This record gives sequence, C-alpha cells and structure tokens, in this order.
Amino acid sequence: MVHFISHLAPILILIEKGILALLVFLLVAVLAIFIGRLRSYSRSRGDASKWITSLTKSLKHSDLSTITINERDSATVPGRMVKTGIENWGLAPEAMEKVFDAQESMEKRGLEQGLSFLGTVGANAPFLGLTGTVIGILVAFDRFAASGGKGSTEVMVAISQALIATALGLMVAIPAVVFYNMLRYRSKGILEQAREVQALVLAHFLHETFVRPEA
Repeated sequence: MVHFISHLAPILILIEKGILALLVFLLVAVLAIFIGRLRSYSRSRGDASKWITSLTKSLKHSDLSTITINERDSATVPGRMVKTGIENWGLAPEAMEKVFDAQESMEKRGLEQGLSFLGTVGANAPFLGLTGTVIGILVAFDRFAASGGKGSTEVMVAISQALIATALGLMVAIPAVVFYNMLRYRSKGILEQAREVQALVLAHFLHETFVRPEA
C-alpha cells in the first residue's frame, strides 16, 4: 500500500493543488453571484406600496387605463404585474389568473437564478476541502516513511499545509450558505409583494366582470 501511494504521490499532489484552485474559483464565483443577485433584486423590487395605493384608489372605477407604466416600472416585478394586467384587460378573471400564474413562475425562475449553485457549493465545499486535506496528509506521511522516520518537522509543516484545504472549504461553504439564505429571503419578499399587486389587479377584473353588468 505504501509503495502504491508513493507511485501515486505526483498525481495526488496535482489533485490537491487542483482542489485548492477549484475552491478559490468557487469562492470568487459565490461572491460574484451574490453581488450580481443583490443588484438584480434592487432593480426588480420596485415600489409595491405605490402600486397598492394606486390600484386601490382606481378599483372603484374598475379601469386600469388611467395607470401608466414607464420603462423604470417595467424593470420591476410589481410593475410588470400591473403591465400584464393592462395589456390583457378584457380577459375573464379565470384566464387572467392563469396568465399571472405563468408570469409568477417566470419571475420566480429569474429571481432564483444562481441560487441552486450557491446551495450546491455550500453543501459540498467542506467535502472538497476535506478531500484535499486527506490527500495532503497521505502525501506527507508517504514522504515521512520514505525518509525513514526522519524529518518530523517537515511532516508537521506538510500536514498544516494540507489543513489549508479544509479551512478554505469552510471559507467557501459558510458564505455560500449565508448568501443562499439571504437571497432566498429577498426573492420570497419580492414575490410576496408582487402577489399583493397581482391580487389587486385581479380585483379590477372581477369588478369589471361582475359589478358593471349589474349597474
């Protein structure tokens, strides 16, 4: 077994270095995704309270034509919900619900881009780091055996260097999990606000369908 590890030592060293490089890459990717998602959420959030107030006031008239959507509003999830309602005015409320279901699914998919990557990295980065550490320790003890039991200081240094992989794995995993939870919370908040706006738009459709014919 010792001779087998000795033959594989050069390959094991390359694998260890590859794991370290991969962990550094994952750390950079995690930070990039987090910053990018934060910027995207900032643009997508919009001002849901503005739409709630506007839609509540216009509900008595049951007409969305007085509401204007500018380019900035169209870049937000609540604004796109209102825009969808205006563009599909005249549909039956049941049909409009299906339109909103499809749009909500698309909005959710867009908001959660990259989150599965963060979750995967958070769950597996410690195991990558541990693998790198185990490989480093195997190589260190192989060198110790090859030296006839001499050079214990060098072995301890090699082991301490091998532990860097475990530390780096945790440095990647912990932020990935924290960022994943933060982004999931923000995504959920944006969708909940969008559903509030969506409900008021649907109220206009119901009012138009059931109240006006009786007037």
